[in-house]
Amino acid sequence: MIAEQWLVYPILTTNKSLLGLIGAVGMLPMLLFVLFAGVLVDRVNKRNVFLLFQYVYMAIALVLFFLIATHQIQLWHIFVAALVSGTILAFESPTRMTFVMDLVDKKDLPSALALNQAMFNSARAIGPALAGFTIAAIGIAPAYLANGLSFFAVIASIYMMRFPKMEKVIVQHQPILKGLKEGFQFIGDHKIYIALLGIVGILTFFSWPIATILPVFAHDIFKTGEVGFGLLQSAFGIGAVFAGLSFHTLYAKVTKKYLLIYIGMAVTVVMFSIFAWAPWFSLALLVQMIGGWAISTTYATANTLIVTTIPQEFRGRMMSIYMFIFMGGMPFGALLSSGLVHLVGARMTVFLCAMSTLVAGLTLILSMRQKLQSKIMTMV
Repeated sequence: MIAEQWLVYPILTTNKSLLGLIGAVGMLPMLLFVLFAGVLVDRVNKRNVFLLFQYVYMAIALVLFFLIATHQIQLWHIFVAALVSGTILAFESPTRMTFVMDLVDKKDLPSALALNQAMFNSARAIGPALAGFTIAAIGIAPAYLANGLSFFAVIASIYMMRFPKMEKVIVQHQPILKGLKEGFQFIGDHKIYIALLGIVGILTFFSWPIATILPVFAHDIFKTGEVGFGLLQSAFGIGAVFAGLSFHTLYAKVTKKYLLIYIGMAVTVVMFSIFAWAPWFSLALLVQMIGGWAISTTYATANTLIVTTIPQEFRGRMMSIYMFIFMGGMPFGALLSSGLVHLVGARMTVFLCAMSTLVAGLTLILSMRQKLQSKIMTMV
C-alpha cells in the first residue's frame, strides 16, 4: 500500500487528487460485492477460497514488480491492480471475520478480536516504515518483490492450519437476495446495531481517508520524503497495535462499554485536529499514534459488541454489512479528501474531516444516546 501511494504520487504523477482516486478504485468493489459475499460465506470451502485469494494477491504484486523493474509501469496498471485486489478483498473479508467467530468460544471473542486487531495493525506499524526505508535505499520495485514473496509464508500457514468442521446453518441454501433481505430486516428490528454500524460508518467516511493524503504531508509540508511518509503511517499503526493489545483488559474493566465509544471518538477528533496544524514532524507522529489508539479502540468496541451478540445464523450477513460500511465507505471518504485537498489544501482537509467527525458523531450519539446506552448495558 505504501509503495502504491508513493508510486502514484510523486513518481508517476504530480496530481495529488489521484491519491484519493486510486484509494476509491481499490475499495469500490466492497460496495458492489461484499453484501453478496456475506450470504455466500457458508456455501464455500473457506480453506480453498483463502488459498486461491493468496495466490492471486501474490501474482498481482509480482507482476507489478516486473513492470516497475523493467520500466514499463504505467498509471493504468496501478488502477487495474487496485481494482482486482479490491474485488478479492470484498469476498475475503467477511469470510475471514466469520472464521474468528467459528474458531473460538464466545467468552474468548473479545480477546480473540483484540489479538486479531493487534496482528493486523502490527503490519500497519512495521510495514510502512520498512517500506519507506526500502524505497529510499534501493527503490520502489523491491518493495513489491518483498510483498509478493511474503505470500509464500501466508500460503504455507494456511496449508498447516487444522480447520474444525463448521456447523452448517439452514440459511446457507436460501436465495441470495432473500438471505440479504433477512439480514437487513434483522438489523432494522434491532436499532442498536444501526447505532453501532453508524459509528463505524462515521469514522470510516471522515477519519480513515486522512491516510490517503499523508504523502502530501510527507512530501510537501514536512519535507521528509519516503521515510517520513512511512513513519507517519507507522505511527498510526503503533497506536492501533497498542489499542489491540490493551483492548481486552480495558474492555473487561469498563462496565459502561458505550463510554469507550464516546472517549474514542472524542480523542480521534482532537488528535486529527492537532495533526492538521502540527508545525513539527515529531508532534505529527505523536498525535498520529494517539489517534491510532483512539480510532482503533472505537472500532474494536463496536465490533466486539456486534460480534458477541449476533445470532450464528446472521453472522455472515452481519459481517458483510459491517465490512460494507467499514471498507466500502472508504472510496467515498477517499474521494472527499482528494477533492478537498485540491481545493483547500492538505491541512484544511484534515481539519474539516475532524470537524465533520465531531458533528456527525454528536448527532448520532445525541439522537440515540438513551437507546445506545441502555441496549449496550443489557447486551453485555
